[in-house]
Amino acid sequence: MAYWINVISGSLVVYFCFTNVLVAKPSIFRRILILGYIFVFTTFLNRYIGQLVTFLTIGGLTVYALFWGDNRKLDACCFLFAYVQMVTFDYVFLFLTAQIFKIDMALLVSDSLPNKIFCLLFCAYIFLSTKLLGWLFHKKMKVAYYFTSSDLLRTLCINLSILVFLYICNFSYGEHWGYSYMSIGLNGIIFLVLFTFTGFLMYFTYKATIAQAQIAQFDNLLAYTEKLEDSYGIMRKFKHDYINILTTMSGFMEQSDMSALIEYYNRKVIPISNSFTEADTKLGVLSVVENIALKSLLSSKFIYAIEIGLKTKLELPEKINKIYINDLELSRIIGIFLDNAIEVAGESSEKELSCSLFYQDEDFHIVIRNSSLPPVHAISELRNQGVSSKGPFRGIGLSNVDTILKTYPDFIWNTSYQEPYFTQELILFKNTNQTPKGENQ
Repeated sequence: MAYWINVISGSLVVYFCFTNVLVAKPSIFRRILILGYIFVFTTFLNRYIGQLVTFLTIGGLTVYALFWGDNRKLDACCFLFAYVQMVTFDYVFLFLTAQIFKIDMALLVSDSLPNKIFCLLFCAYIFLSTKLLGWLFHKKMKVAYYFTSSDLLRTLCINLSILVFLYICNFSYGEHWGYSYMSIGLNGIIFLVLFTFTGFLMYFTYKATIAQAQIAQFDNLLAYTEKLEDSYGIMRKFKHDYINILTTMSGFMEQSDMSALIEYYNRKVIPISNSFTEADTKLGVLSVVENIALKSLLSSKFIYAIEIGLKTKLELPEKINKIYINDLELSRIIGIFLDNAIEVAGESSEKELSCSLFYQDEDFHIVIRNSSLPPVHAISELRNQGVSSKGPFRGIGLSNVDTILKTYPDFIWNTSYQEPYFTQELILFKNTNQTPKGENQ
């Protein structure tokens, strides 16, 4: 009985460390496969190869996350961090239990009643702590939104993999040489220091990434402000000149001097009208957007699209004042849509881009449409990481959008292609911040 309690609790703590911290929760079928994989290794191989089975189990789950998970490197990082937390507090709690309750360490790690109780309580602790970690990572901190750099995730994954390798090596030697108060206590301190350092490292990386996102938002706002200042300067000049222009033109008309009127019109009026660029006239509609982050993003993207020669259309038929999700995340989503649309439209012969934001029954609709060559991949595959019409290993953007939207319960996201136009349509319902889980089509 004691053996099976150890096996089952040991399998469950690894299972909780894996499934409770993933960005997207796996299906029931995948959960059964994962638990079965862990249980088979722990049950049938542990007696023959000892702690080598831990390398195979943790390594196999990491490979699964990296190659078959929905968010790959981020899922692997979250799992490895949760596993480091589990091993660290296993040693800390073992030492504290032995000290507080005056239990011999050899008895606590053997097939005894105290060991059974400890295993069951520790299994419950890991379930709760990994649930808390999953909520902290994906609901509170929203790391999937900020940790989008493949190089950053690769570095974190390698560092955590090395740390896990050292952990397993360490307690493998402990099993070989035996456990004592000193060895458990020393390992507990070492693991706790390493775990704390790793936690602070990831937290500071997270804060630095947030700062970069805020700087990018500020740059967009600065570009929009500069454009407004330029437009305002042109308007002031026009306001100063137009009365004189009209007075002069009326004088030519009173004298019926059409040739002089035409010459004056070509020399004075046309240059002033040309000073109002396409960007000035089209970006004027952004005055109805109350969210500064969204307004500055749209301004920045459409200024660039106009500068590279795209035929643009920006439709904002009403005041945009309710967006229902975090403004930085909405800016991230629309930014990805527009970046992809601008790049693809530039490669097409039509070179067209349009963006519409409007409300229907108080639900917020975002429709971005661009001319495009026929997609290389099926539409249903474009949201998968690594899949892109722009070349290998570049399909990250739509995968990031998918990750962000999965943290919200109520939305519809449709992607379609009808030659020669590619369309992204996102509907954020009025009750997006509420349950139940939304629809992703």
